[in-house]
Amino acid sequence: MIWGKVRGGVTKSTVFQPSAEPQLLTGRPAPIDAWGAFCQLFVVALVGLSVVLSSRFRELLDRKFRFDGDHIQALLALPDASLNPDDPFRNTALIYRMLGLSEAPDVAAMLAIAAFGVAVLAALRWTEMARLTPLGLGIIAVCYVLALIYLAQYSKEFVSLLLVVAVLLLPRGALAEITLVAAMIGYAITIRPYWGIVVALYLAARFLLPRVRGLFPVLLSVVATYVVLQIVFNLVLAQDLSFSRVAVNDLRAQINISVGSLIVDFLPDQVALQWLNAFLVLLSLIAPWPLILGGSSVYLLMGGVLAVLWGLVGWAIVKLQRERAASRGRAVQPARTAPLSERTPRPERATALLLALVVVQAIFEPDYGSYLKHVVPMLPLFLALLPLSTRPTKELGHSGESG
Repeated sequence: MIWGKVRGGVTKSTVFQPSAEPQLLTGRPAPIDAWGAFCQLFVVALVGLSVVLSSRFRELLDRKFRFDGDHIQALLALPDASLNPDDPFRNTALIYRMLGLSEAPDVAAMLAIAAFGVAVLAALRWTEMARLTPLGLGIIAVCYVLALIYLAQYSKEFVSLLLVVAVLLLPRGALAEITLVAAMIGYAITIRPYWGIVVALYLAARFLLPRVRGLFPVLLSVVATYVVLQIVFNLVLAQDLSFSRVAVNDLRAQINISVGSLIVDFLPDQVALQWLNAFLVLLSLIAPWPLILGGSSVYLLMGGVLAVLWGLVGWAIVKLQRERAASRGRAVQPARTAPLSERTPRPERATALLLALVVVQAIFEPDYGSYLKHVVPMLPLFLALLPLSTRPTKELGHSGESG
């Protein structure tokens, strides 16, 4: 028994825990946690190896995966370097030109994968990596394969990846949130206009998610969002809610571009059903049964990966809600994984932004290939939600929790 300080005439005591710092008793450093060390080395090796492979990886891909990259590279050869609000590809080319990468596609690929690595290391801090599960390692590996396919070339997704880095690295506080929202608005103005809606829904999700319990109120809020968006689209824009997706797919049909994974409305094209169509499409993005039942092994794999990732988001939303309830003194079930709230603000930002993005994608995405491509730069946000073991960490000479 070790006696503590005397405060207010009462002597407090604490029980010494010999297992907390075994090196104090033996004079030897704590043993390395083999699994934790392996997880750390695996992630670091994957980050470095992917940067090395990225410069030539696009040459292994079918041309359909290089279409956007080739188009941006062609625009880089044009003398006009001005912004064009109606041409996001030209604006993306301008960003690469400003970075001095006009004639350096290999360097651009390496830079994108390096930025993806920064986002991964921001999503999972050093001691958090040591508490990954085998499932977590598998998800990280799959994310890197997707990153090499879609990011290791000139890409509009490179800009959204930089946004993700900011989401994961900026600290707590009003100034950081204002900076983040301003960056999203800039992205909406220059590259993807529908991100204007994403920004509004991100702010709404940041307010709503801490104040509800369970996924059902979240789904009700999504339905209400589609009803409001339908009214805005119909009355202000004089367009159906899914007009953008329908227009893109009609144009493809006219010029004989075949896409095997089109996203189509599930119900007849009637004004009263637009919000319900959008909600059903949303469900098909979160649990992509059209891909899983499509008969293709590639589609089956793609659908399975997406279902696991969005299942992780649903789990994270519920876990954060329970942790908030516990902080308010409400009874909750014992946690089987380390608290997500100890990694704040990363999980809160990630769940809000991912939810906002998929709600908007259900309106605009023309096919599952485009949908997956636009999700890829967001993959580090999913990694920020990975469940971690509750075991203490003493790996590679480090101990304790991350800051």
